[in-house]
Amino acid sequence: MTGGVRSELLRYVSGYSTLGIVAFSAVVPWFVANFLGWPHDPGVLTAADNIRIFWSLSASIAPVAAFAGSYLVTREAYYGTLRRSVVTSGMATVMVSKYIAALLVGLGTVITGIGVWGASIALSLPPDVAWQLLAPESLGRLPGVLLASVLASLWGCSLGWVFQHYYATTILTLVIPLAVELPLMVNAPDLARWLPSGALAGISSVPFEGLLDPAPAVFVSLGWLLAAGCGAVWSLRGKEL
Repeated sequence: MTGGVRSELLRYVSGYSTLGIVAFSAVVPWFVANFLGWPHDPGVLTAADNIRIFWSLSASIAPVAAFAGSYLVTREAYYGTLRRSVVTSGMATVMVSKYIAALLVGLGTVITGIGVWGASIALSLPPDVAWQLLAPESLGRLPGVLLASVLASLWGCSLGWVFQHYYATTILTLVIPLAVELPLMVNAPDLARWLPSGALAGISSVPFEGLLDPAPAVFVSLGWLLAAGCGAVWSLRGKEL
């Protein structure tokens, strides 16, 4: 199993596609920040408010982690090597290896995204706020963001197995969360909190009125993850890869 996970990670980082995912992990929170108008004039906010907004925006890296998780499957499907991997190692081994790799890729995506985006956004913040982002009380918000991205990457991996199509999973993991679910979080949070991105935002304690608290949001996310996992298993039963 360890060798399978290592192979998945080596396959994932080969080529230039990984650089694109790293770029997206910094661009997406920048896009969401501009959508919400931050930091238009961060000096009028308290340091605590700016720090809370920074970590809330960092949660928007979760869709990129979902895409990265799906890419572990859709890349092989695109190049026609998925069947060979399944024949060589067995379906169960390949699936478990890809899910474990997706977890690690999700962590790597969000940590890299926070580092790259945080370094760039720090230039727009007052110096005292920028340094406080590294303070222990600020980093206390990090676990929720990490958990949201890990769950998102596992969710994306399941979508990859269900659709095995690069463009379909791109729409589901990146386009819909940013074009549909984000506006719903702002304008109709009572509905958005039950959707995948809304639940992940709740886990990250994004301060939108009407979203779930972290604990119930975890259960909603696990429900979506279980549904997607069952969908992946069902779609692969007797399927010719």
